[in-house]
Amino acid sequence: MTDRAIVTISLRSDIDGEVEENVFQGEWFRKGGTVFILYQEDGEGGGSVRTMIRWRDGELSVTRRGDVESQQKFSAGARHTGHYESEHASFHLETDTRLLIVQFGDLAKAGPSEEQLRPELPMLLIWHYRLLVNDEPTGEFIIRLQAEELLT
Repeated sequence: MTDRAIVTISLRSDIDGEVEENVFQGEWFRKGGTVFILYQEDGEGGGSVRTMIRWRDGELSVTRRGDVESQQKFSAGARHTGHYESEHASFHLETDTRLLIVQFGDLAKAGPSEEQLRPELPMLLIWHYRLLVNDEPTGEFIIRLQAEELLT
């Protein structure tokens, strides 16, 4: 089982019905039962944002650093506080997570097996949440992230 790999990351974001799809190259690794995915997004105006996704025991966190600084946490059925900061805005936010699914291993297999619960590649994450800023709902998000080892 691989503990570290260069991966292709397919990211699909559905925000209130508007879909955006992106593909990144990044790094996947695990330490014990914790899985990390790291990748970089090129921002407008030549800047960039480094994104770290961390999954462990049913909890997902997304940390972004660079032109945008943010921290979000997700766990099914829970509401978590976070923050967002850029040169244009800064605010506290909350995520109200309705669904969080993770699947490891052969994604073509039907139904979760013990193998698909162990942290290995490929990896699929799906999460659905409502974003609130100052206790006001600002959108419904459905995110699908798939990480597959980049074969050289």
